[in-house]
Amino acid sequence: MKTFKLVTLAILQPEISRKVKEIPLIDGLIINKEDGENRWMVEAFIDKSFYDFFNDPKNAELILQVTISQKTNDPAALHAKVHSITLMDEQISVLFDGVLASSKIDLAEVILAELLEEGLEGDMLLEKFREQLLEKRTPSKVK
Repeated sequence: MKTFKLVTLAILQPEISRKVKEIPLIDGLIINKEDGENRWMVEAFIDKSFYDFFNDPKNAELILQVTISQKTNDPAALHAKVHSITLMDEQISVLFDGVLASSKIDLAEVILAELLEEGLEGDMLLEKFREQLLEKRTPSKVK
């Protein structure tokens, strides 16, 4: 098995026209089980306010969009199930068991779809697209 730092986590919501629900991470790990079946474990430490979302039975199976090691890496998609949720003081640990999706998420396509849904076009579309693509691929500065 190989362990990596989880740097971004989002939930793809295809039922809402490819919307992406960003989940702000406190910390996280992702483990490649190296079992020949592309199975991965994801542990995300996040704010306790997300407890109801992940504890909801309709969210027991999700499509995760994860980025490992550094924010400049392209995200990967996992079809995942919530394995467990552990309550802590002000955060929760959500453990997912997932399988790497066969088709890679195209970050540019996701961003473009969201901007088109907002009704942007022409120069404004291009400007916002470049801005968001750069933002998603640029590592955050440590405060």
